Amino acid sequence: MGADQYHRWDELAASTLEWWQDAGVDTLVEDDPRDWQARPARPAVAAPVEPVSDTGASDTGASDAPADYAAFWDWRLGDGAPEREWGGATLVPPEGPRDADLIVLTDQPDGDSLIGGVGGAMFDRILASIGRSRDDTLIAGLAMAQPLAGSLSDDLLPPLIDRARRLLSLAPAKTVLVVGHTTSRALLAADGAPVPLGLHGINQAGRELQALAIAHPRFMLKHPQVKRDAWRCLQMLLGGKA
Repeated sequence: MGADQYHRWDELAASTLEWWQDAGVDTLVEDDPRDWQARPARPAVAAPVEPVSDTGASDTGASDAPADYAAFWDWRLGDGAPEREWGGATLVPPEGPRDADLIVLTDQPDGDSLIGGVGGAMFDRILASIGRSRDDTLIAGLAMAQPLAGSLSDDLLPPLIDRARRLLSLAPAKTVLVVGHTTSRALLAADGAPVPLGLHGINQAGRELQALAIAHPRFMLKHPQVKRDAWRCLQMLLGGKA
């Protein structure tokens, strides 16, 4: 309230296109025509990588884990959430429609938003570049609160990973954009090895999901050279080629 609501169309357009420049895209012209306003389609073919299965992992790490999605978020943010043991940490609720066809899974909140601040502005441009926004994307965190130390240590990860896998097994979405090195290693590389570019298969409770990993915007701001790699990955959500 009270903020200046005046906007110039040219400034808004420039902000939206800034991601393309940051990502090193020199031209918007391709050999094949593309409808840039069309809703991104789920790629039909995944890159040749081995699916990450939940075989051998604990089911949820909690005996009261829900069996249906309708009850999931009440359980995830309830008294039994691992973050409740972090000395009064404030849990940040998920953003966007909970039945969205695309899930963005980040590592941890930035303040009172899951992806906020300066990195949040870049994230909005990233979504816009694939025809999406926060209004049609479910954004969740591996951790739904900030750890006291400021980052997720290895000893905090197991129950968080269990709950993230529970989310992926219950949510209707079939595509997951995994944001950040901690998140991608936790979900896509059981041995902690670096996660290669491309689409990855995730098998959760018999459901096969397509996962795509990119660096966190906060990392991109410090290391601009990784923006091009992120854009190459994002093209897969547009039906492009890596």
